[in-house]
Amino acid sequence: MALTETHDYDDIIDLPHHQSRHHAHMALSGRAAQFMPFAALTGYEDVLNRTVRANEEAIAKANTPVDLADGYTSA
Repeated sequence: MALTETHDYDDIIDLPHHQSRHHAHMALSGRAAQFMPFAALTGYEDVLNRTVRANEEAIAKANTPVDLADGYTSA
């Protein structure tokens, strides 16, 4: 597809930039904050760490040798 010159927007290309009369201009820091990573999963790392810790404790308990003298019997 070849590029062809069009004049579709000649009527608006040189118009001044719109400035709202109702909303204040947003500061650059506010505009930049819109593009910061979304933190929907705040606390997710804490949940993962608690789960890992609980699983490691359960594995350690399951791997602890059993003393048959303590009344352990197999089912």
